Amino acid sequence: MIKLVFLFLFLSPFVLEAQKEGYLQYSISANALDTSLEVRQKVGLMRNSSLKIYFAEKFARVEFKMAGNYNVTTILDKTKSKSLNLMDSPMGKFAKRSNTNELQTVPIRVDSTSQIDVFKDEKKTILGFECYKVVLSNTEFKIVYWCTNDFEIDLSEYKLTNDFIPGFPMEFSAISEGVQLRYKASNLLFSLEKKEALFSLEVPVGYTVVAPDE
Repeated sequence: MIKLVFLFLFLSPFVLEAQKEGYLQYSISANALDTSLEVRQKVGLMRNSSLKIYFAEKFARVEFKMAGNYNVTTILDKTKSKSLNLMDSPMGKFAKRSNTNELQTVPIRVDSTSQIDVFKDEKKTILGFECYKVVLSNTEFKIVYWCTNDFEIDLSEYKLTNDFIPGFPMEFSAISEGVQLRYKASNLLFSLEKKEALFSLEVPVGYTVVAPDE
């Protein structure tokens, strides 16, 4: 279920200058499409979840919090081509170091069956930014985005985003594994404090390293 957190993030380059640093939070809601135990358990894990992304030039940090005290954090450092993955759950606290080029956080690929439809006349306002509707679909999935062109955040260097959708996604929803997921931006800042601590690759006290340094 954790892999679903990165399922829908896309953006494309604009003529606007990209924001150099900042913080973005998505609130996550989930609805079950059937009454099976597996689906209900997935929805239970996703309730009251959040996705936070901190970014700066050559650095990024992604925090995913789920119900049941499951927390996953990934810290990316392009200056060293390294990343640190932290898992905090009832099973314990574990850390894994890896190379940034090993990340596969954008599993969706647009192929010959894919179709992108842009509806500039359908609009809504999210966090004060005017957004328009974009639909990405193929034989396997359909994702509805609400995008804005009021600013640019380019995280494609970290494989957190891709360039198929015109605009930055302030809200997006899709059906995956019997669950309807909706992500909506709930906080956005274009400045950061304590960047050294945010993007540190040092393993925090209390975590067990499960893979050697590479």
